[in-house]
Amino acid sequence: MDLLQAFTDDSAAQAGDKRLFLAGYLHRADVWASFSKDWHKELKAWPAIEYLKASEAHHLSGQFHHSQWDEQMRDAKLAKLAAIIAHYQPVSYEFSVNGRLFEDELKPFSPYGFGRLHFTMCFAVVSGVARFTAESPMRAPVQFIFDEQQGVDADVEMFIAEMIKALPVEARKLIDGLPQFKNEKEQPYAPLQAADLLAWHLRREHETGEKLARTNRLISNDGHLVQEIPDEVLRSWASHHATLPGVPLLQSKQQWKDFKAEHKRLIAAGIDPSKIKGPGVYYPEGSTALSRGIAYLGRLFRRK
Repeated sequence: MDLLQAFTDDSAAQAGDKRLFLAGYLHRADVWASFSKDWHKELKAWPAIEYLKASEAHHLSGQFHHSQWDEQMRDAKLAKLAAIIAHYQPVSYEFSVNGRLFEDELKPFSPYGFGRLHFTMCFAVVSGVARFTAESPMRAPVQFIFDEQQGVDADVEMFIAEMIKALPVEARKLIDGLPQFKNEKEQPYAPLQAADLLAWHLRREHETGEKLARTNRLISNDGHLVQEIPDEVLRSWASHHATLPGVPLLQSKQQWKDFKAEHKRLIAAGIDPSKIKGPGVYYPEGSTALSRGIAYLGRLFRRK
């Protein structure tokens, strides 16, 4: 089967509900290779830029902070790049969450890693795109590539096997390896720059209430997946986390770092730490990953 690749970037609102958008595009890997060549050809065309960052384009800063740039020239450059996206016709998607509610109501009751918006939203993208692909005619393995987020890659690697167990088997089988976190400025990951452009426009429209003409060119006519984590779901997670007594032992960055180091040590020794209940006693497979992990961590840190 053809390998699909889903490239995802993020943009966070600074006002209102401070909604975080993760958005991007899905297409075959061979098509992305051709896309990247055309994208970089346009980047190098006069007036040249090394990479595209939508926020820099908007503010005429960074790559757009030169005497030759003005709003008209910037808009012309963005129109040409948007035309490349439209030419290759990738499937577009967007996932969003109420950032203010997450920070105010869920984060105070969550372990450090689970209290990071990007961690939660990476799983939302993986599960949502995998489900969509499993039900679509383009059904094929999907490789997930995200823009870099410091520390999130290690947390995702540690929990993804458990988190995707709730997916239908057909969707789970289409997830091709661990999600990757790459630098959007590097040439092989040019589609992340296209994803950044989409995420920025979606966030801007939400934050300002303004309709941007370019957004319609960035959204696929052949398929645009939209998913929003409902506020009531965030509140249900917060209620669940609040019932777990070991959470306060895992809320600092250092506590989380110590936990991951211990987790790796046990895995290297051939021990599944999530199943440890006591000396020689293990949790049943039906126990949730979070409940098992928190209970284990509570015992670990109470010993210190």
